[in-house]
Amino acid sequence: MTIPRTLSTVIAGLALGVCGAAQAAVVIDGSTLGYYNAGLGDLAPAAGFPLANVAGGDPTIPPVAPAPDLSAATNLGTWLTAAAPSGGTWSAAPQAIPATWAVNTETAIVYAINAGSGLSNVHIDLGVDNGIYVWLNGTYLFGAMAPGGSTPGEYGIDLASLAGGTHYLQILREDHGGATGYSIQMTADRAAVPEPAALALLGIGLAGLGWMRRRVG
Repeated sequence: MTIPRTLSTVIAGLALGVCGAAQAAVVIDGSTLGYYNAGLGDLAPAAGFPLANVAGGDPTIPPVAPAPDLSAATNLGTWLTAAAPSGGTWSAAPQAIPATWAVNTETAIVYAINAGSGLSNVHIDLGVDNGIYVWLNGTYLFGAMAPGGSTPGEYGIDLASLAGGTHYLQILREDHGGATGYSIQMTADRAAVPEPAALALLGIGLAGLGWMRRRVG
């Protein structure tokens, strides 16, 4: 039995579309586990955070703030250079990340991102009371401080893509007021993984394309 030219074209197009389409997904949210460090204390003297106490009030430092100097913060250990941070007061394994922490102290988080075959249209929504600083694979991306509570989507970071494999999102949360708060959601389009049925359809489509080439020739 021969496949009509128009039908083979449709099958090939459907097969390629099913196998190559991206799928939007939530990559990180408030339920995502991460390595956690709640033993940093007040890093203001070491990192140079302004007015980092209740009496100083809540400064506003618009995005993107310069990266803080964390060279004197010994409790951070290897967090920007290792998949599993060691040294200091890090959790031994990934754990649930609390939305609040002790006032007038800093905490740090490392999330592992399984990018699979690759991610595109990466967007990170952050909310924090009071300050937040973000690195990706040890490269500084973002920082800001503002008064008021934590509002989901208070800050946004856009990344065009992430290559396949595992990446690490490193976050330092800063407080200098009477309360703390934090929210995160990272979304991205994942490259679709072909399922057996899609692979079978792709095979039929490619066979149809081969038949078309023979007929044309």
